[in-house]
Amino acid sequence: MKKYTAKGATIKELRGGLDRLSTQKEMAAEIGVSERMLRLIENNNAAIPMTTVDRLAKALGVRREQIIYSEGGPASVEALESTVPPLPPVPPADCTLEEPPQVIPRFDWDYAYATSDETRLYREASHSHDLVTAIEIALTEETSAYAEELFEILGGLTYAKRDILKDIEPAEEIALRRRIRQLLVSLKGNDVWVYETSFFRRLPERMTLPPDGEEHTLQSRLLVALAPPGEFGERSLRVNIDHGQPFILLSLKSLKAK
Repeated sequence: MKKYTAKGATIKELRGGLDRLSTQKEMAAEIGVSERMLRLIENNNAAIPMTTVDRLAKALGVRREQIIYSEGGPASVEALESTVPPLPPVPPADCTLEEPPQVIPRFDWDYAYATSDETRLYREASHSHDLVTAIEIALTEETSAYAEELFEILGGLTYAKRDILKDIEPAEEIALRRRIRQLLVSLKGNDVWVYETSFFRRLPERMTLPPDGEEHTLQSRLLVALAPPGEFGERSLRVNIDHGQPFILLSLKSLKAK
């Protein structure tokens, strides 16, 4: 499971400004982690999975991108703030890396996973900046219509297509989730499976590693793919993704003191 480096100081500051959930005990219970884990997030920038990022963002009333740095392991606040984005924290002078730094290309691949969960798709779309799609199967006129409607609904939920300061009315949300479920059932009934994955893109877009001092932003993206069922029961699909720009990933977990 991919993890993302939390902006601990930002999370702590945002929590302190809340009327409700302002204490670590309240916030930990709200997002489903222990108080100890929340302290690690706020004080040590602990690496957290996407589910925890989503819960925190919802509780704090902000976008995902505002409370994480990038993929990677835990890092200190000082190390992150002293490093030029998008490079990970520079290892201390008295430490060595077991593994060499890895250059992640702009155009890469990842696994998307089959889903029939309309709640998950709705949540992922409504917490993503935009949507991209991939079609790995020949569609009939009927399934093409289902796919087009599904993509239109999910795309309309993203930050790029709606005013995120306005809440979706409960009745509208129920109707949308019901229709998403119907479309998933209709597609699967025609042997068209829906696969999804989420990832972050670094902007501005570029093909080479960014120069020192260039600032970057992160945008979350949802990828939805249509493909045949797994031939041998597998529920994952290899898909192409665009990180926006190349970046360097250090294996912080492999740091060892000399």
